[in-house]
Amino acid sequence: MLKRRRAAPPAEDAERGQALDTAAQQVVAGLSSLSDLTAPLAIAYLDRIGRPTPSLTAGAGARTTSAGYAAHMAVEADPAAFGVTTLPVLGTLPDLRRGRPPQDLLLRVVKATKKPFPVVRAVDDLTWEGFVSRQLQRLDVELDRALIDGLLRFGWVLRQVDLRYELEPERAS
Repeated sequence: MLKRRRAAPPAEDAERGQALDTAAQQVVAGLSSLSDLTAPLAIAYLDRIGRPTPSLTAGAGARTTSAGYAAHMAVEADPAAFGVTTLPVLGTLPDLRRGRPPQDLLLRVVKATKKPFPVVRAVDDLTWEGFVSRQLQRLDVELDRALIDGLLRFGWVLRQVDLRYELEPERAS
C-alpha cells in the first residue's frame, strides 16, 4: 500500500497573519450580517459547496467566509499595518441595472477567487498564508486547507462586491 505524502505547509508570515486574524475577529464582533446583496450570495455559495463536503458545517462555513470579509475591512481600516500600499477593488463588475446586480454575480465572485485573486487580495502571499493557517487552527472540525483558503477568498471578494456597489454590512447594535 502506498502512503500519500502530505504537502509541506506553504511559507507564511505568522506574525502578520496573526495580526490580520486578530483584526478580522475584532471586525466580525462588530457585525451582525453581511449586506443585503452579499448575505444571500454567501448562503447560496455555502449551500453549494456544503453538499459535496459534509464535514463543512454551516457554522464553520459562515465563520470562515465572514473572517475573509472582515479581513478585507481590517486592511481597509489600516493598510500600512499589513504592508498594503493600494487596496484594489474588483473592477470587472458591471453597473447596477435598475438597482439590481448582474444575474451571474455569484459566478463572477467565484471566478474572482481563482486565478485573478492575487491581484485583488492586496496583502502579500506570506501574510495571506499566515491568515489561512490561523483560520485552520480556529476551526473545531478538520477541513482541507484549500477549502478554508477558498472560503476566505470568497469572503474577501464579497467585501469587494459591497465596495463596488457602495453597500455596507449590518453592524451589531
